[in-house]
Amino acid sequence: MEDRRNFLKNSLYTAVAGVTVATGLQAASNSTAEAAVGSTKNVHPYGYLPLDGDEIRQRAYDSACGLLPASDGSSHNACAFGVFNAIIGRLAELDPNSGHANIPTQMMEWGAGGVAGYGSICGALNGACAAIGLICANNDAKLFISDLLTWYSEALLPTPLSQIYLKPLPGFETVEIAESVAASNLCHSSVTSWCKVSGIASSSPLRKERCKRLVGDVAAKVVELLNSGIGGTYGNPRDNSSNCGQCHYSGPNYDAGQNTRGKMNCYSCHVDIKKVGENGHRFGKLK
Repeated sequence: MEDRRNFLKNSLYTAVAGVTVATGLQAASNSTAEAAVGSTKNVHPYGYLPLDGDEIRQRAYDSACGLLPASDGSSHNACAFGVFNAIIGRLAELDPNSGHANIPTQMMEWGAGGVAGYGSICGALNGACAAIGLICANNDAKLFISDLLTWYSEALLPTPLSQIYLKPLPGFETVEIAESVAASNLCHSSVTSWCKVSGIASSSPLRKERCKRLVGDVAAKVVELLNSGIGGTYGNPRDNSSNCGQCHYSGPNYDAGQNTRGKMNCYSCHVDIKKVGENGHRFGKLK
């Protein structure tokens, strides 16, 4: 284990003339850049030092609650900022000379509620993907992000770990939050799934607490993935019950179904899809 930690520390986070330069995560070794001696430019990717998942879980929760200030000392909150501030803020503390230290973590507050409240991609995922994009070379970032999105869509969230290891806000110390499977990466689908399981309305303090704990879980998962040093383990969502990908992928044949694309489970939104008619979606009624 110690050898693994040393490998991660040496291969993922190398300081050159006061500038942090990532040596890549597995496949991205050819994407490294060298900083000129004496240069103050921060070279992307910024790299990574192994973090403690439980610590980051709490930092993300506290950030989402507005208890952990942004990099400039100002107070911010909510899901996207929570994950981003926990990870990038901690890396900046560990190495004040790194590129992370120059990132205004408050920039991610716009991602709350699925991007400015529009309910699209979950804000926790938005903040997580932005952090991974700073840490990793682009090819590696895609692999880690694919793993994260797959896990999010399939996991019971918030996890029992958030119940055990988080120190919640006063009044929520003994409250158990219902778990649900989002089956999607979208904020509105994730919240809807939880509301149906719990029987609680979306404006409830319990729903808000649920999302804050989910923020902690997502941040901890990012750390788990990056600490492993290997992305692309999960790949595409493994729930292939809809088999939509057999037809709907990026391809040249419009009539064969290559008129859209995506990796999420279709049923998470398109609940009326039971069986495709004999002549396809565009003709006749679904059977």
